[in-house]
Amino acid sequence: MDPYKKAIDIVNRPDTDVSRDPNRKPDEVLRFFQVHEGDKVGEINAGRGYFSACAANVVGEKGKVYAHSSPVSIERWKGNPIEKRLREFNQSNLYPVVGEMEEPNFPDGLDKIFNIMTYHDAVWSKADREAMNQSVFNTLVSGGIYGILDHNAKDGSGIDNCHDIHRIEKLFVIEEVVSSGFMFDAESTILENKSDSCTAMVFEKNIRDQTSRFLLRFKKP
Repeated sequence: MDPYKKAIDIVNRPDTDVSRDPNRKPDEVLRFFQVHEGDKVGEINAGRGYFSACAANVVGEKGKVYAHSSPVSIERWKGNPIEKRLREFNQSNLYPVVGEMEEPNFPDGLDKIFNIMTYHDAVWSKADREAMNQSVFNTLVSGGIYGILDHNAKDGSGIDNCHDIHRIEKLFVIEEVVSSGFMFDAESTILENKSDSCTAMVFEKNIRDQTSRFLLRFKKP
């Protein structure tokens, strides 16, 4: 079976995750981010573990996935959401880690690190994004991939809409991450939605999980 298809076909996932697959396309996202068997992967602000769990299915027993939660998110979820997930849907290669966005406490030598729909959160929460990106850079191996997926804002809007509607301009992210020493490697339009005006709050019922999203792949030289 295709390893990326296998990542979402296994039964060890909650129904709430599976129901979101058609709009999130995790298999195609993982393929674009070049996740392979045996990789060591980290995800910043992993939430309830939707993406990290899929990545863990791709890297397999020879790989490891570190799903990060911040102290603020643990307080909000009334406990570590990754630990809660693992109690019901155990994956032996998925590990919860705790730290601030600027210092997620990933082990050194990771092959890939992902920021999935939370780069804009680093803006409005006033995280030190330069420190965050530098931490990612230092943690990755040479040639390692920094993958970012987020909700499109209108061209020219920069970071103006990070808090009110939870969107960020793609070009702003590219320029900021490149300034941290990364090479911009590629982008994908697999989650682009041309009917999205990029002006609606991303959590509104008629647009949730259907926003136009950008995927950016950066590499550490």
